[in-house]
Amino acid sequence: MPLNLVQQISQFQESTPLQPQRLSLSLPGWTLAIESNSKTLLTTLQHYFGDLLSESSAQADQTITAYETDQFLNQGLHWEDWKRETGKTGRKDAFLDFDNGLEAQRFIYKVKTGMLFWQRHDQPTAFGPTESHPNQIINFILTQYLNEHLRRDWLLGHAAGLQLNGRGLAIAGLSGGGKSTLMLHLLENGEHFISNDRLLFADSTITESARPDELWMRGIPKQPRINPGTIVHNSRLHALIPAERRAELLQLPREELRQLEEKYDADVNRLYHPNCFKAESPLSALVILNWQPGSDDATRLTETTLNDSPHLLPAIIKSPGPFYADRQNVFLPNQIEPDTAPYLAMLGDLPCWELNGNVDFAAAVRLVEEAARRQ
Repeated sequence: MPLNLVQQISQFQESTPLQPQRLSLSLPGWTLAIESNSKTLLTTLQHYFGDLLSESSAQADQTITAYETDQFLNQGLHWEDWKRETGKTGRKDAFLDFDNGLEAQRFIYKVKTGMLFWQRHDQPTAFGPTESHPNQIINFILTQYLNEHLRRDWLLGHAAGLQLNGRGLAIAGLSGGGKSTLMLHLLENGEHFISNDRLLFADSTITESARPDELWMRGIPKQPRINPGTIVHNSRLHALIPAERRAELLQLPREELRQLEEKYDADVNRLYHPNCFKAESPLSALVILNWQPGSDDATRLTETTLNDSPHLLPAIIKSPGPFYADRQNVFLPNQIEPDTAPYLAMLGDLPCWELNGNVDFAAAVRLVEEAARRQ
């Protein structure tokens, strides 16, 4: 029963002292405190978030606690698998809902790593091998940031974002469609990296950052996590893997290389230029990847809108996932797809550049840069 798990966790917390160090993270419109019993984890997070860390002793909007432990990994409870996105296979997240009489709460179990997350409004908490999987703690932190924005009526998009020639571009496509790869190629002539895989969208009725009749995008402060197929064909990124490993990867068939799951963090401030990362930007256009590897057709760009091409909506829509609870603290049910109406209402008339034909990043860069100059 969940209450037995809660009791065990409470006993563990009472007997497990936290480190005296406490990190403070300052993000647009939101502050966060991070606590842990692991000095190693806190040091890793300190290095990762860098300039976003704050010395302020003011009360944070939210506090997250992460415990390094080998307990709570198998409680014999009845976990329900969270439905994965189209095209994704295998078990990833399992969850268990309960109510303590004061608020709804949810446990999320990461099947592959053994991490356990206790999602609750007052203090989200993580347990497990955090030192071995710090990226899952980073994701947990940023999930709270996403949740807060969604409760303020921002929209979540499955997209990368950058500034190119002073214009904010959101790049979307099916998972594995190349949005991160294209974003990094465009960044060669761009000014700022905004986000790699998730973007938040708003207008002037939601955020004061946007002027009347202006759309706005706000990124997730997470370094791009990219696959080897992106690295080996981009000289800017070669330093992320040893030369010997790159030579091995280049021997793989193209499709096998494209499907290889072997993530690397790309620190854009180090790889491109200082202050490359920017938290937010006006949004000028969507780029939708609707191309097909191996197509006999040349890569082409069609200028449209989501209102005129609603078949492109699935590329941009993103579910908040199992960690999200709304303003009334109601958790997102399993297998519920986001409503398309708010996306069309906000983004429907925004210029949308659809890329079709073969997957050709050099051609795509040229076509997108030409479209940006015409806008």
